[in-house]
Amino acid sequence: MHFINKNSGNNKLEFNYLKSMRYWHRPGGGLSEVLRKMKGKNTTDPTLLDKSYIELYIGSLFATCLQESEKLDFWIGRPDTDPPDMALMTMIPDEKKRIKFHSREIEITRFIQGRNSLIDTILNKDIPYPGNYIIVCFLEMTGVVEFKKLSDQLVKRLKNIHHVFLLFHGVSLSELEKLSEKQEAIKKVTLVQLAPVFDAQMIDISDCLEKWRLDNKKLVYIEEGKVYYGLRDNETIIPKIIL
Repeated sequence: MHFINKNSGNNKLEFNYLKSMRYWHRPGGGLSEVLRKMKGKNTTDPTLLDKSYIELYIGSLFATCLQESEKLDFWIGRPDTDPPDMALMTMIPDEKKRIKFHSREIEITRFIQGRNSLIDTILNKDIPYPGNYIIVCFLEMTGVVEFKKLSDQLVKRLKNIHHVFLLFHGVSLSELEKLSEKQEAIKKVTLVQLAPVFDAQMIDISDCLEKWRLDNKKLVYIEEGKVYYGLRDNETIIPKIIL
């Protein structure tokens, strides 16, 4: 599983794009915002919220899984225009220790059982978006999916977007057998990369939220080419991602 394609020069985040994002949030902040909204709506199902919150939930889960697998700090943002649905960013020093910004735009789709096939749901998003986009498909179904077979089929059929991920609550059958209590599986989220390579990563949401609460880099903003953590001067309230 990888975020940066070292063979491509298109991953560098243009500075003007950074300036358009007033704040970048750690993905735990996105999850926390969705959980507060769920509490206000008296629901335990994030997919019953408005579309913007569903996208924030899926994008936050995706970035959370990715930072666990990549061992990098990630931040998320919701651009003013759609597409993309979400954007995520990381900062990596080069050989001269200069900070390089890397970003990916995310298009989110949902596979709901009883509608189109899973592969058609993904391919419907395979259109010529600008930039270096990622498709993240949130799986809402019961049953078994042959992920490797699906990956092989997608790699042959994708024409425009070449980074595709599946995201779902729960674990594979083999992982479930290892858990002492089946209820533990509820807290698990699995991310499967289908293209351009096949890989999988599982996280525990409660563990990731605990890490976020202790994080002192919950917010990032950029001014005049410099990186700042936290709120701007004279600001005291952490801004919401969804306004």
